[in-house]
Amino acid sequence: MINLNYFKVSKNQRESFFQIFLIVFVFTLVIIFSFYFGSFSKQSLSTSNKISSEITEIKTTTNPSVQAKLYRQLIERVGPAEAQDDLLNSGLPFTGQTHLLNHVVGDFLYEKFGTKGLAQCKDYFLSSCYHGFILHVIADKGIEGVKETFNECLKFGPTVYSQCAHGIGHGFLASVGYKNLTLALDTCDKVGKAIKEFPLFNCYDGVFMENIWAVHEGVPSPDRWVKPGDILYPCNDPRINSKYITACWSNQPSLIYQFYKGDVKKVGQNLCLPLTNPEYQRMCFDGLSRQIHPLTQGSSTKTLSLCGLMPNSKWKNFCVGVNASASYAVGDHNVPFKICAEVSEDGKGECYERIFGIAKAYSKTSTDFKLECNKVTEQSWKEQCLSMQ
Repeated sequence: MINLNYFKVSKNQRESFFQIFLIVFVFTLVIIFSFYFGSFSKQSLSTSNKISSEITEIKTTTNPSVQAKLYRQLIERVGPAEAQDDLLNSGLPFTGQTHLLNHVVGDFLYEKFGTKGLAQCKDYFLSSCYHGFILHVIADKGIEGVKETFNECLKFGPTVYSQCAHGIGHGFLASVGYKNLTLALDTCDKVGKAIKEFPLFNCYDGVFMENIWAVHEGVPSPDRWVKPGDILYPCNDPRINSKYITACWSNQPSLIYQFYKGDVKKVGQNLCLPLTNPEYQRMCFDGLSRQIHPLTQGSSTKTLSLCGLMPNSKWKNFCVGVNASASYAVGDHNVPFKICAEVSEDGKGECYERIFGIAKAYSKTSTDFKLECNKVTEQSWKEQCLSMQ
């Protein structure tokens, strides 16, 4: 049985809980590196004709607390729907930092409307509004609240409810304590038994991602499952059931990327390539490819250059495809098509296949999907995309 007292927290604990997640809950696990590479100096979309004063001020600072305060002011002034649109069209990059910033609207909606507020979230910046919202649910209502909210997430389709499940995984580990990693994974299973549509992998993935950061009061928790001298840990720990290991390998590259001080080539060569299990190897390179994404700053040239650090052409092309789809998922619906157009011929198939699939998933109507297909500059691939309607 799961002890539900794990999920009952005081007001002060709740406030600390959300401060932690403002720092750690990311699409990729290298937000800090985005700062070093000037992630807020680049623009991935053209800005709207009229930019609010709050957005203008947000773009002049890299201080997350200041940005959050300004965004809150914007939400209260124009409403959550318009504020989310303003942020999407602001020209801010599609990186983890903007993902975190958009958590603020989820906070606002929960505070103002309770569980009914979820319907006002938009799936911008990898559904980060939903992420912020769910963290409040876990703190306030525990597992029963999670079930109720996930049923709301289901109404908005797989692109949203998969992110809800991922956020739930983060919340479970932070709630039960970092030393109780297997308990958090088991809690994912309990929700899965109660809700048949619950995507377990996304929940497991959230648990392992949270384990990597495990931040409390500005420093990593000493209870997280990490051994600097063992690049395979915790994925090789016998206490972790085999059904969870794929999700572990999804996040392990981000951990070892830190150990290797940002040496992408070394992570691929020393960690991922030696794996003999094909599923684990693929997931390892998937995690490493996603690690690269925020470093590309929305540049197709940087994407191809960084993916060129993979150990062979197979994984180079794989990396390009993952980065193109990652860019699309966090909201950039232009650069991914440019990436596929510029990749070598032997990598185009994999790249376009990913983009077409994710574009179709995110398109609300066949007209929306057709508009996305028309962004393809190579005629034969455009025709293939259009044939998928």
